[in-house]
Amino acid sequence: MSEYAETADVAAIVTTGDNFYFDDPDALMEPFAWTEDAAIPFVVSWGNHDIETPARIEAVESEFEHADRWGIHEWGPLDIVVLDSTQVDSEEQLTFFDAAMAGSEDPTIVVFHDPPYSCGSHGGTEAIRDKWVARFDDDVFLVLSGHEHNYQRFESDGVSYVVTGGGGRFLTALAECPPQHPERLVGEQTHHFVALSLSDELSISAIDHEGTIIDGFSVALP
Repeated sequence: MSEYAETADVAAIVTTGDNFYFDDPDALMEPFAWTEDAAIPFVVSWGNHDIETPARIEAVESEFEHADRWGIHEWGPLDIVVLDSTQVDSEEQLTFFDAAMAGSEDPTIVVFHDPPYSCGSHGGTEAIRDKWVARFDDDVFLVLSGHEHNYQRFESDGVSYVVTGGGGRFLTALAECPPQHPERLVGEQTHHFVALSLSDELSISAIDHEGTIIDGFSVALP
């Protein structure tokens, strides 16, 4: 990621949850020391491991400036809506999300931890499909999630769904997709990150730990 950032204008690093697995933030932030020199901010979503202990919750809140449980971030003409999938049923969050969908006509990326669609050890999350995906308006065109420690991409009803959870922990296996599940277009069991590049369209590249592009596609803005 640091090598990529040397050749690209990186506006922010957006996480898909499980930012910390242990209670020592100093050791875990060491690989990202380069972001301070480059003045690259983080926008985080919360995962199940982030809330396992009070110390870990405090670590996320202290290490990241943008650590709200949910919120909207503007990137050029786009809205990035970040949600907290550890609180799928939160009425406060659902009210926020409904307002976010109704309050803007900008092309929208939605980011949260547990994927609505996945063919892996965890599988897709039915509650998210019922409570959140059902609320998507026509502005939503890309969803970024984590939880599975691999890379997957799906498309459903004109929305691209990317599972990107290969940031550094142990990898988890891909599985066959169940009946009625969207087709998995790409699946890779490898450490990686995903780079988004914005012009008159959005280009998405999944890049593995050796710098190889394992998936690349472009999406026209709604």
